[in-house]
Amino acid sequence: MIKLRLDDSPCDLKSTENKKIGDAINEVLSELPPNRIFTKIDVDGRRYSSTLENNILEKTVDSDYQIEIRTADKSIWAATGYDVSLSCIERLQKSIIRSAEFFRESDKLNGNRLFIQCIEGLERFVESITITKIALNLDFTKTFCEGVSLAKIESDLQHILKSVFGFQQQEDYQGLADKIEYELLTNLSNWGQALKQLRAQQNSNA
Repeated sequence: MIKLRLDDSPCDLKSTENKKIGDAINEVLSELPPNRIFTKIDVDGRRYSSTLENNILEKTVDSDYQIEIRTADKSIWAATGYDVSLSCIERLQKSIIRSAEFFRESDKLNGNRLFIQCIEGLERFVESITITKIALNLDFTKTFCEGVSLAKIESDLQHILKSVFGFQQQEDYQGLADKIEYELLTNLSNWGQALKQLRAQQNSNA
């Protein structure tokens, strides 16, 4: 059985028989007013994140699940989304560099402790850029910066994060440091450049 709340209010589903959790969530999202946009989804108190290996949305409703969906004003995200995403990147970069330094020094305790915080920051960044994309109706396959599409930058980030998690599980800390310094930071720099360009275009059209 699914118990679903939308912005702190109980939300009834048409049916839960043979329904996947993802289908139940999509049913609610499809009925949102046009001026609202989802910002967070929690399943059993755990935030759903597309940056992690997470198959929870594919599970059928054969046991109890608590789902909470948060929404926000779409126009506010359309106006502030670039700034929010850029702030996420700026907060992340120094911490990511320091975590790589810890791994190179074989200080895996402090490296892992700091990198967990970095992963949380990356999740917030991915969420913010996803919400901004929806709020502004951006097509990342047709949005380019320096000849590279945002779809490519987005895809690269997903692949980099999967590799990062792999190195971490294998306790290959030198490989992890290389991946962080030479690929993750470069990808975030590409995002920053693209978002600044898009923000400048938005401001010039205001």
